[in-house]
Amino acid sequence: MAGVNPPWLAPLADLYGLGWEWRRESFARGWRTQQRVPARVVSIGNLTVGGAGKTTLALALAAMARDRGMDTAVVCRRYRPGPGGEGDEERMYRAALGGGRTFAGSCKRDLAQAAAAAGARLVLVDDGFSHWPLARDVDVVMLDATDLWGGGALLPAGRMREPRRALQRAHALVISRLAPGEDPAPWFAEVRSFAPAALLAAGRHRITGVRDAGGLAVTPGGRARVVTATGNPAAVARTAEEAGYGPVELAAYLDHHWFSVAEADREGDRAGAGTLLVTAKDVVRWPAQASRQPHVLGVGWEWVAGGEAIARLVMGEGA
Repeated sequence: MAGVNPPWLAPLADLYGLGWEWRRESFARGWRTQQRVPARVVSIGNLTVGGAGKTTLALALAAMARDRGMDTAVVCRRYRPGPGGEGDEERMYRAALGGGRTFAGSCKRDLAQAAAAAGARLVLVDDGFSHWPLARDVDVVMLDATDLWGGGALLPAGRMREPRRALQRAHALVISRLAPGEDPAPWFAEVRSFAPAALLAAGRHRITGVRDAGGLAVTPGGRARVVTATGNPAAVARTAEEAGYGPVELAAYLDHHWFSVAEADREGDRAGAGTLLVTAKDVVRWPAQASRQPHVLGVGWEWVAGGEAIARLVMGEGA
């Protein structure tokens, strides 16, 4: 039946769980130690693989810190770099913060050290919850309201990187991808028992507009073909519908996929007279040589509940 995992994945998930337990125990007993850096280190992570909105929230927090006059840098893994040797998230952070405040590579511990050495007082670590070697002052964990527990099983049987009880390490839980007007209270009730001491907050992706290939704002509407290589393609399609497009066709690629010219041209042909639409993260992986350049669906982070408390926690205000 579609959506049911093969039974042989369950033993692999058990082995994965044993590996997680060993890793946790090795740090708990002091066999391995975490390294601190001379800056405030805050991780924006999640419990599952997939697009919970870490980059969107990290960009919002970086802007918030900048408005408060705090020298801030972002650390991210250079995951599946493209032809120029950069990753898509790295390019987004560089565009927003500048190259001198974006540190990308393979070891987040070393990158955080480099960011602190460069003068950053606040280091935001994109996807750092499962990165044990780096000590953090705050762990913010995002949980996607559209799939809170990633299928309910550890990798590879499900999408959970760690079991639910790992949330005991979190200082704050942020429910993401709420629908317009959705009450976060039921979600808070569901997650509270796993992290009773954590601050709870919620937010959503707010549509900031649509722009064409030249950067000019366009009015959304009509048929659209959404092409995305992000962690939650269905959420991107829903956002396009919320923006006013319809009907929406979805073409989903592997997360962080760099589009070839042939793929881009094929998607352009399939869009026909409709709008060819991608996200801001996808457009940095879209080839400039393609015969058709897409429109870009812009989103930003919008707090629904607990946003100011999260900001104070992240900045260390009142600590």
